[in-house]
Amino acid sequence: MNWEEFNDVVRTYLLVDSDRKGRGVQEYIDRMIVASSIDLQRYVPALRENQFRTYSTTSLVEPDPSDLSSVNSEDLDVHKGDFVSAKTRVKQVVIRRVATDDNSQSISRYYYPRVIPWEARFDLIDGGILERTTQVPGRIAFGENKFWLAPKLIDEEALYIYYEGENHYAPIFKATTEQKATPVVFDDMVAKASADYVKAHLAREVDNDLTQYQSYYQMYSKDRAQVFLNEKEYDSSSVEQVINSGVGSGGFVIG
Repeated sequence: MNWEEFNDVVRTYLLVDSDRKGRGVQEYIDRMIVASSIDLQRYVPALRENQFRTYSTTSLVEPDPSDLSSVNSEDLDVHKGDFVSAKTRVKQVVIRRVATDDNSQSISRYYYPRVIPWEARFDLIDGGILERTTQVPGRIAFGENKFWLAPKLIDEEALYIYYEGENHYAPIFKATTEQKATPVVFDDMVAKASADYVKAHLAREVDNDLTQYQSYYQMYSKDRAQVFLNEKEYDSSSVEQVINSGVGSGGFVIG
């Protein structure tokens, strides 16, 4: 499920409240969905622990000239991506190359780029890596809300960043296409809890009905507690198993 799909599911649970009229009400609903997702992440550790983001050649660009300073910025084999690094622990970075007719692969291949300090990011420009291989998987450097990766991704590759942290999503009414497509670890139970959170705040701020507010918020608290219990009972996810058994386990903190 991505962020846009999650918002659609929440609005399904809102029923008639989803079509509320009034000045600023629809934007308020979008912002309350964001607020509920933050509250749930803070209450349920599992919703923070298995976050991930994916990137392809269409979501990456060359580094900004302002980042390069006096370095020659022509024909760089470096990709830049956006990644909010505040309060984040990156667990693993993986590049998947899918099988195509051109690369003669029968199955996907996986590469684990080496992480270097942001201060050494200019080493990526002179890396001299012409092609990604298992022995030379490339390198990545994380800076403030961004990263550099070398060599560049090719069309049949995708970059996966697995991390632990608190996501602050953009309200859907102002989210970009990329932000709407951001994968989320939420399911329908989380969406139901989010809807009750939104209903509670609509009752208090729009209807000025404290009784309804308390009723919906109690429902939200029960929903949230159930999500916590369900997540706590799960075995380690496939993401955790891959990370803890793969190259680069242990992670590192940025921000």
